[in-house]
Amino acid sequence: MGFVFVEARRTRIQTSNEKTMANKITALTCALTIAAASAFAADASTPEKEINSLSDIQVASDVLSKFSASASVGYESEFIFRGKQLAGSVVCPEVDIAYDIGAGFGAYVGWWGCYSTDGAGYGENDLYAGATYSIENFTVDFGYTAYTYPSSGSTVENELKLSLSYDTSEFLGDFAVSPYVSGFYNLTYSGTVLEAGLSYSAPITKWLLGENWGTIDLAAFGGYADYIGGMTEVGGYAYAGFSAGATVAVSDYWKLSAGVRYACNNDSDGGYAAVAGKENNIWFGVGTSIGF
Repeated sequence: MGFVFVEARRTRIQTSNEKTMANKITALTCALTIAAASAFAADASTPEKEINSLSDIQVASDVLSKFSASASVGYESEFIFRGKQLAGSVVCPEVDIAYDIGAGFGAYVGWWGCYSTDGAGYGENDLYAGATYSIENFTVDFGYTAYTYPSSGSTVENELKLSLSYDTSEFLGDFAVSPYVSGFYNLTYSGTVLEAGLSYSAPITKWLLGENWGTIDLAAFGGYADYIGGMTEVGGYAYAGFSAGATVAVSDYWKLSAGVRYACNNDSDGGYAAVAGKENNIWFGVGTSIGF
C-alpha cells in the first residue's frame, strides 16, 4: 500500500507540473501574439516616410550630416595683409565648405575675394583647400592657397601652409584662449612666413544676462616674413597686430560682427604695400555670416 501511495503521489505531482508548464506556455504564447499584433498595428498606423530628397535616404543623410558650410561678407576700411597695407577700403566675400571624414580627419575647400570700394581698382580672388587632423586638444592643418590678382593681369601666387592649434576650453571653460603657430611657404617667391597668435571670445551676454548670444572677441598675432622680390625688396620684416570686436548671433545660422584692428611692420620700403612706408595702421571692419 505504501508503494502504491507513493506512486500515486508522484503521478499527481507530475500531472500538476505538466499542467503548470502547459499554463506557462499558453500564457507566453498569448503574450507573444499580443505583442506581435500591437507591433503590426503600430506599423499599420504609422505610414512609411516619403522619400522626397536625398536627405530622406538614411545613407545619404549620414553623408550630408558630415558637411558644414558658411558664407560671409565683410567691409574693411583698409586691407592689411601680414602687417602691410595692400589697398584702401575693400569688401571681402568668402565661401567655405568642410567635411568631417572621421577618425579625427577633416577636409575643406573655399574661396575668398577682396575688391576695392574706393575706386582704386584692387582685386583679389583666393582659392584654398586643405586637410585637418585632430588628436586630443591639438589640430594640425595642412593647406594650399592660390592667390590670384585679376586687377594685375591675372597674376597667380601659390602658397603652402602648415598650422598647429590647441583647444584650451576643456581646462579654462569660458576663459579659454585659442593659440596657434603657422608656417607658410610661397612657391612663387620662395618666401617663408612664420606666425603665431591667439584669440579669445568672452561670452559677455552669458555673464550679464544668462543668454549666450553675444561675445567680445580679442585676437593678437605676430610674425616674420621673408619674401625676396615679393612683399619686400630688402629681405625679411617683422609684423604684429591686434583686434577687438563684438559678435552677435541673430539666429543659430546668422551672425553679425564689428571691430577695430591695428597692425604694424618694420619694413619701410613698402614693397607691394599700397602706401609705401606706412608702418602703422588702424582701421575698422564689419561683417555678417551664415553657416550650418
